[in-house]
Amino acid sequence: MQRNFHGKLAVLATLLALSAASRAAATGYQSESDFAAAIAGLSGVQTVDFESVPSGTTFASGTGTGGLVFTYAIAGQMLQVSSTFGTTSGTNYLGLDNPDTAFYLGDSFTISFGRSVTAAGLYLIAGNDAEPGDLELSTASASVFNGATPLDLVDGKAYFLGLVDSAGFGSITITGVPSGGAFLPFSADDITSAVAATSTVPEPGVAASLLAGLGLLGVLARRRAGASSTRQ
Repeated sequence: MQRNFHGKLAVLATLLALSAASRAAATGYQSESDFAAAIAGLSGVQTVDFESVPSGTTFASGTGTGGLVFTYAIAGQMLQVSSTFGTTSGTNYLGLDNPDTAFYLGDSFTISFGRSVTAAGLYLIAGNDAEPGDLELSTASASVFNGATPLDLVDGKAYFLGLVDSAGFGSITITGVPSGGAFLPFSADDITSAVAATSTVPEPGVAASLLAGLGLLGVLARRRAGASSTRQ
């Protein structure tokens, strides 16, 4: 009986662990409104739109602005704030110091937040010939690609990409996905991050799992006690 009791405890622990893992799964977003709804209950929301940074400002790898740090290895070029083309807010955006003031497919750069966040999103602005899957936002454990419903701008299209992961992460990587030699300039703007709201009240799913687990433990304990008294 004792062996069976401990075995059931092990099964219960596994089920609770799986439940926690399922709640920690990352969710990708291609809509800014859906992302905004998802982070409505979070705290420490910060958005960097580059409007306070003079156009023409460059960032060497390992430097940044607004609490963000950019790291990259793009030969012969530096990240640069520009205002040459249209963007999603204001006039400034983040690209490279090349004639297109933009990244290209095959380029990638990492944005570190200097804190553990549970959500991050941004707009990537590309030409009208951009296709779904050309642009990627990723963390160490999840990724999301641009979809087929961009925001139309005067001289391009803006794609929102976002991730929410309760497990937390410290950085995201933006990649222009190589596609058979295709040429596509793109830039970035409105980089948003948020952290989980502090709460001492368990989430409904957590509470339900704990209650179910405690109920099962009570049943097992009573059965074990009954079996022990019978043997005496």
